[in-house]
Amino acid sequence: MFITYSKHFLKRKGLRGIPDGLAELIYYQADGHYRDVQTGTYVAVKQVSFQGKERDMALTYSLTGDKIVLVTLHPLKPGQKANRLKSGRWIKYEPESAL
Repeated sequence: MFITYSKHFLKRKGLRGIPDGLAELIYYQADGHYRDVQTGTYVAVKQVSFQGKERDMALTYSLTGDKIVLVTLHPLKPGQKANRLKSGRWIKYEPESAL
């Protein structure tokens, strides 16, 4: 598996001031990976220091053949992860390439 970037990801990365390598760190060292049953995408979540605060960051990605396509990366609002798990929108997922 190898990582590629969507145009949307690259645009948002620049707009949000996301440092190089942060998305890959979140993917490979995530506190949890989830499948978003509403969108069909996957989400890796990790607590990191971003813009001077410790916060959960959500990396949305898709799997296409042997590629991991990074879609977007953004900070989660307080309680957002818990709400998505409780509602069943996100379900736990264990990707082979993140282990």
